Amino acid sequence: MNNFTARKNPYIIGRPIHEPEKFFGRETLFQFIEDSLNADTKIILLHAQRRIGISSVLQQIPHKVAQDKFVFVLFDLQGYSESSLSDVLFNLAEEIISQLELDFDIVTLSSDEELKNNPDIFYQDFLPKVYQELGDKNLVLLLDEFDIVSSDDGILNQGNSFFRYLQSLLNKQKKLFIIPVVGRSKDDLENLLDLFNRPPYQEVGFLDELSARQLITKPAQGMLEYQEDAIKAILELSSGHPYFTQAICFNLFLQAKIAEKWTVTRSDVEGIIDKTIESATGGLAWFWDGLSISEQVVFSAVAEAQKIAIEQKQSFPEDPLTLLQKYGVIPTEDLLKAAKKLIADGFIDDTKRRVNIELVRRWLIELHPLQKTIWKLEELKKKAINRIEQEAIKLDKNGKKQDAIDCYEEILKLNPNYFSTLPVLAQRYLEIGNFNKALELYQRDYKLDAIRNKEGLLLALENYGNDLISQREFAKARTQFEEALKIEPDRVSAKYKLREIEAEISQQQQLDRKAEISQEQLENLLEHAPKTSISQQIILGAIAVGTIALLVGGIGIYQSFTSCSGGQQKVYASCVSNPTITSIPNNIQSNISRGDRTFFFTIPNTSRDQGIEAFKKGNYLEAAALFQNAVKDKNNKPDPEILIYYNNAKAREKSNSLTLAVVVPADNSQNATQQILRGVAQAQNQFNANGGSNGRLLEIAIANDSNDPKKAEQVAQQLVNYKSVLGVIGHDSSDATQAALPIYKQAGIPIISSTSTANSLNGRNFFRTIPSDAASGEKLAQYAQNSALKKVVIFYNPKSTYSNSLREEFTNKFKGQIFRKIDLTDSTLNIEQELKESASQQVQAIMLFSDVDHTSRALEIAKVNANNKLGLKLLGGDSLYNQKSLNEGKKAVEGLIIAVPWFRKAPQSKKFADSAEDYWRGGVSWATATSFDATKAFIKSLSFNPSRQSILAGLPMIELSSEETSGDVLKFNKEGERQSKAILVRVENGHFQCLQCSP
Repeated sequence: MNNFTARKNPYIIGRPIHEPEKFFGRETLFQFIEDSLNADTKIILLHAQRRIGISSVLQQIPHKVAQDKFVFVLFDLQGYSESSLSDVLFNLAEEIISQLELDFDIVTLSSDEELKNNPDIFYQDFLPKVYQELGDKNLVLLLDEFDIVSSDDGILNQGNSFFRYLQSLLNKQKKLFIIPVVGRSKDDLENLLDLFNRPPYQEVGFLDELSARQLITKPAQGMLEYQEDAIKAILELSSGHPYFTQAICFNLFLQAKIAEKWTVTRSDVEGIIDKTIESATGGLAWFWDGLSISEQVVFSAVAEAQKIAIEQKQSFPEDPLTLLQKYGVIPTEDLLKAAKKLIADGFIDDTKRRVNIELVRRWLIELHPLQKTIWKLEELKKKAINRIEQEAIKLDKNGKKQDAIDCYEEILKLNPNYFSTLPVLAQRYLEIGNFNKALELYQRDYKLDAIRNKEGLLLALENYGNDLISQREFAKARTQFEEALKIEPDRVSAKYKLREIEAEISQQQQLDRKAEISQEQLENLLEHAPKTSISQQIILGAIAVGTIALLVGGIGIYQSFTSCSGGQQKVYASCVSNPTITSIPNNIQSNISRGDRTFFFTIPNTSRDQGIEAFKKGNYLEAAALFQNAVKDKNNKPDPEILIYYNNAKAREKSNSLTLAVVVPADNSQNATQQILRGVAQAQNQFNANGGSNGRLLEIAIANDSNDPKKAEQVAQQLVNYKSVLGVIGHDSSDATQAALPIYKQAGIPIISSTSTANSLNGRNFFRTIPSDAASGEKLAQYAQNSALKKVVIFYNPKSTYSNSLREEFTNKFKGQIFRKIDLTDSTLNIEQELKESASQQVQAIMLFSDVDHTSRALEIAKVNANNKLGLKLLGGDSLYNQKSLNEGKKAVEGLIIAVPWFRKAPQSKKFADSAEDYWRGGVSWATATSFDATKAFIKSLSFNPSRQSILAGLPMIELSSEETSGDVLKFNKEGERQSKAILVRVENGHFQCLQCSP
């Protein structure tokens, strides 16, 4: 059959079938239409899902139905949903003339304007002329997408609706018939049935088996031979749906041409399923796009339940709403209604357990998996929720925890499936000691995403367990830690606590047993003692002394159980040192890791995860090997966290390591975290590769504070408590650093910030490798002055330490006029009005001093400036120095001037930039450079036997050459500031370019 390879594919997808010889089936439908028309039925409603082939049916009606009595005009209403009645009538008249090939000179067409003034012209003047040309034949209008106009108020208002107009036509025109197609839900069908006085209607559904078999075999007859099992496989996938049947066969024919194999088997059908899904995207998308969010979620749940049933070889899938509950979804009334509507509209079967078309089910699993789809539920009532959410955040910041909790509860009443609220509210309940409520929410959160939300649930269980221990509720406490071990069987902290609890319970049992023995002895003595009151008093007194001793002993045991010195924990009623930083997690310890957890759960890496497990068990040699495999894996982009863990495992293996900590906003900004860790990891790796200091390698503890000042305080306290930590690199934001700094000061622990620029940060123990806001503000003020900018407007966040500091420094150094200082976080801010007013007052430039959380707002200001062609120059701080500004700002940020601490294209930076970009396989940011320098500064200050005090004394005296740093000489002045200046860069052609590279 090689001669068939040149033949055109006989199967049709993507267009209606016009050719009668290529159309198969629907004989019963055509007979119904003919019988109805012959019975003088003026309107016949057809109802069908889209992509069921209804357009092809309409194309075939003129070939299949009573051609001697009727003529047919096909008019597609799609695209007319926003048109006026006159527009629709005008275009319908044009189609009638065109399709019936009428003479324009005889059948004249009224103008759109005339029809607008008098729509009755259509039936009073136009239609009679048409009938005259048709003679004895009647006119049948085939109206596709008939219900598309039902959503438009312009057509449906008052008595001027298109539907009502048609109804009046049918009453007045004996020779006019209409066959409209309703392609949406059955609710639309019911409305139309009522409007047209319940006319006959026909459901256009799947093909019967005989017609479906013809559609499979006849188009390629003589070319393609289908085995019986292959036909069954196609029917199983398509359920007789004509569009999907054609799509499957189209791809089978294509595959046959490529392989020159002209007999189709079941395995051939199974082999082209993915290709069919890809080629039938348009038809498949309709099954999704026309559904409400609740319907989409239930539809995905039905598909997922079927998948599970197939995998577990169950005969009957689970109820989709029950499955949703297992995913943490509350079955709301909307979801219950959605399930019923999916049945009514033919998407799922009457059992509510199966998708009617197997190919659609497979497409849902592939493109709309349940785990992803359920998050769409958050879009419901979003506007009202956003308002309450903002109020809750304000209350939280003001310390009004219960009021904030009430707001979050109100959100869940509005939308029980607003999942983002779950961990936040759970944490608030945990903070006020409502453990039952916290656990309930954490358990729901865990169901949503077991990997990402596991740690939150574990911490809640352990916190509750610790609280129960303090109340001596040991049996209940044991249950919490046992639950934790069910979730994470190797969790060291839970195992230790269980051992302690068992030891305490054992001690308590011994006390109880002694008390029982004493009671028995008392009864025995009393029974055999002389029956005198004096003798009995002596015996009772002795027993009382013994009982008091037992009670005192019990209290002593309890005190021993509940109090250990810092850095220790109780094991078998004895205080021992913590085996790792995270041995006994709480809300803060879980955010500190030396290698026992990853902060980047969304980045898959098997070797990393195996290394973490080995590290947790103390198998540092194995952990180092696994982390090294992960580092060397060319399939993954180099990950600084893994490189740090590799060096930590090597340091642990040699023992007696030197420890620094780096604090990052891991769950707040993954990008910023990676940038900081790259610099730290590179410096650590260089140091350890060169043998460390006197054989001692460097270990880095990574801590996460989420850029949250409150959390930063807690993290700082925890790091201070770990006596092995010699110094801290961080925190990321100025607000977080400001909150943590007093704790470090009190403990005398040195801190070097590589990213915090606020001028308010200072102290004997504080250093930084980044120019302060004073340097950046001065640099921008000098540029403004040199550019003859005499009047500017400032947009900033008054609640941000960084933003406020930069504003203040620029204001102090700028010699021109500040027209206005505007809070860019103000929800009532009218940006366009403010900018237009500024321009009208001869303002020349906009100062964008946004903090990292409001860069999008700053970019919005730039866009308004560009869109209104105001021509105001743009200047800003380093929060805008990132790819996001270029990607989102586009042409609106062209010419933007930014003061940055480091620029990779500057001459002095090129050597480090090239080596870092080569290692990390991509561009590096200033945060990588300044974090590298901060780590190098600490390394330089290490003595033979370093301590916090010796490092604190050594840092003011260090001096690193440009060869040892990211480009600039590193030396601190007496205030702990780096002796370097900010660099100005400008956005040119979508890239940052150096404006003033020399310091």
